[in-house]
Amino acid sequence: MSYVAIREFTPMIGKDAVLEDRILRTSGVIEKYGAVSRVGKVIGGHRAGDYELYNWYETVAAGASAMDGYSNDPDLKKIFEERALTPVAEMRGPWLGRMLHNSKSTDPRKIVLARDYHMPRKNIAKAMELVPNLQAICDENDVEMGVGVPVIASDHEMMRIIYRFKDLKHWGSATDSVIANTSFSELVDAANELGTLKHSRLIMMIK
Repeated sequence: MSYVAIREFTPMIGKDAVLEDRILRTSGVIEKYGAVSRVGKVIGGHRAGDYELYNWYETVAAGASAMDGYSNDPDLKKIFEERALTPVAEMRGPWLGRMLHNSKSTDPRKIVLARDYHMPRKNIAKAMELVPNLQAICDENDVEMGVGVPVIASDHEMMRIIYRFKDLKHWGSATDSVIANTSFSELVDAANELGTLKHSRLIMMIK
């Protein structure tokens, strides 16, 4: 099982380059304290244009230890001072999520599709029963898949399904294949009986 702390950033007009530099520097600092840190930009769908910072940990204890360390890091304090003097974005988070299922390979994945469902907590176990069949369809198309739920967040009736692709071409071809798959359509119908798709976004990883 793994955990991820997510920060979301909406840049001010014309401030993308400055924001991206600050987020990448922040990511580098946090990695010194044990996180696997990645940065993405939303290129389509809900919150298009936003940036997201993901910090992954194997345990909550590891995340807490890292937070205790980087909070006092002089390089991070400098970034916070820059942010206070010259704001370039609205930041939300961090919120903490827990992965219930996560298939990953060693090759890097450039594109992520995130689909957020309103999912009553009483339905999570039933929803997870659908995962093996969904994973099988993903495997046929060389797509990594993960399922996560909030641990500390404003919405505790959310389930996020993420799909990871090698690049935009892979996303396009895999999407065409999955849409034509009747088994996938049946899984979507079953999922819609348990929850409601609220948001989806396409993310390009920049780190």
